[in-house]
Amino acid sequence: MTSLMKLFRFAPIAALLCSSLSHAAIANSASVYLHTEPGSYVGGGIGVPEVTWTHGDQGIFFSSANYGTAESGVQISYDGGDSWTFQFAAPSYNPVTNTNDGQALQAGFYDRATRFPFNSPTRPGLDVSGNGRGNNRLYGWFNVLEISYGVTGDLESFAVDFRQYDEANGPYGPSLYGSLRFNSDIAINPVPEPATYAMLAGGLALVGFAARRRRKEVETV
Repeated sequence: MTSLMKLFRFAPIAALLCSSLSHAAIANSASVYLHTEPGSYVGGGIGVPEVTWTHGDQGIFFSSANYGTAESGVQISYDGGDSWTFQFAAPSYNPVTNTNDGQALQAGFYDRATRFPFNSPTRPGLDVSGNGRGNNRLYGWFNVLEISYGVTGDLESFAVDFRQYDEANGPYGPSLYGSLRFNSDIAINPVPEPATYAMLAGGLALVGFAARRRRKEVETV
């Protein structure tokens, strides 16, 4: 299919999105990699064990604020015939201000996520659904690698890795995991387990502890 044919193919979709979605921003470039484990209900909606969808090729990606503010959460939608939605939100409780007005979603690892927007104030929110499939209850994690906003408040770039366990209260059972990139140059890679991040954090902490110990030893000499 030529580039011109692709443009006409997706032009009605783009026009509909622009007219009906407030503050929606169509991606300049985007892609998502999804891998489903056997038995995952939501993951079964992709129809194959793994898939990669690219903006402008198989469909269109666009962003919008989720039910919270633009700063506290991100919603990325994909329309390629079957519609998919990816939602990520920081906890609404802010311990710094002791309010429930929300935290800014920023780069970092978010563990013990539950279904957005029903996550507790102290838990991050996550929800990946599509092709008519969603979870009533879920458990998971996501790692925001990059996030930035433009002067108008629209999402400018976003990169995240995630894992969602179907109908679970903990990290067990069949899951859907993947990597999502929106206007980001960060390459999609196989998603590591949360233990990888924990080991990295533990290693950095150990290095810091060793450095402090050596500094104290020098000061006492």
